[in-house]
Amino acid sequence: MPSVLVVGSANFYGRAVIQELCAQRDLSSDTWMIRGVDKVLPELALFPPNVIKLFESVDYRMGNLRSAEFLEQAFGDTQWDYVINIAEYKFGQTAAVYEQDVRLMSLEVARLASKYKAKALVHVSTAHVFKPHGSPNTPHVEDDAMEASNELAATHVRTEQELQMCKGRPPLVILRPALCYGPGDRQNVVPMLISAQISHATNQPMPILWDKDLRVSTVHVADVARACIQSAKWIATQNQESFAVFNLADPGDTTNAKLANAVAQLFNVKPSFQNSAFNFIAKRLKTSELTEEVNESLLGPWMELLTQHGIANSPLSPYIDAEHPYCRLEHCPLAINGSRVENTQGLDFKYQYSSVSPDTLRPMIDEFQQLGLWPTSI
Repeated sequence: MPSVLVVGSANFYGRAVIQELCAQRDLSSDTWMIRGVDKVLPELALFPPNVIKLFESVDYRMGNLRSAEFLEQAFGDTQWDYVINIAEYKFGQTAAVYEQDVRLMSLEVARLASKYKAKALVHVSTAHVFKPHGSPNTPHVEDDAMEASNELAATHVRTEQELQMCKGRPPLVILRPALCYGPGDRQNVVPMLISAQISHATNQPMPILWDKDLRVSTVHVADVARACIQSAKWIATQNQESFAVFNLADPGDTTNAKLANAVAQLFNVKPSFQNSAFNFIAKRLKTSELTEEVNESLLGPWMELLTQHGIANSPLSPYIDAEHPYCRLEHCPLAINGSRVENTQGLDFKYQYSSVSPDTLRPMIDEFQQLGLWPTSI
């Protein structure tokens, strides 16, 4: 009987992991034990009805993930085959919040996975931790040097390093997703989707920052979820205290232009890339100054659009935080090589979403509209 504990199961990645686990469970003749823990009830997490129904079919427990006592209770009555830890991440938090919600929580999960003799531990980090190298569009591989460009990335780097050194830990996999999109995303590509919706409503071109050829590697959240589960199964068959790290980025070689065109086609608008003079000025602005300019230009029109469609309250915002990797695309292109996970013998993983496209983005809008969070004009 496979047993899986998902810590952070109601966030963007965690929801997708629960969905994939339930799909595999329903195709299996075995009895599965799936437990999800997080700090919010699924009914309050703005999930669509079909996802809430899946959560009702697993052992879900709500509590404070910062509490060692709660995490101990989450582990305590089962010897888990696989523990999947998805640290909460949200751009724009303080160093103290990242310390609590990423580093300390992850280290406590690792300690408990060791104590309760889990067969495998998977930790979801981020691919936005690499030091820029001489060729900006050469994809980073897992062994490239890391360099934190902001506090969130710095916390992930420290957490990765300390997890590797944890004594007695189970076999460990660290996954580093590139810019992730898919149902449940509210901060990665949503600002660009909102910009396109505004352009559609105003019959104006969609403004796009930075050079069109810069790399901005992407990965669908369903592939991240499958990688979590397949890598857990694989590492559990390796030697005790085995360790592996995998970048997660689809083989589509996404550029700034490819992402912008996919979004623009979905909304039937034309992308307008800023000229070299504008980009020259933008590169010399502080990141905070640049994001302030972008946010002010989009927030008002978005609120007006929501009001016109009778949407009184939506958590979706065009606001793009200074820590968002897209804000530093000109300085730190997001070129990520995600092929190692496909080429590792015995892991049995292939990307199901090979490239970002209007078809892969459309379900995000469909879900937002179903939940009453997005205008119905496309």
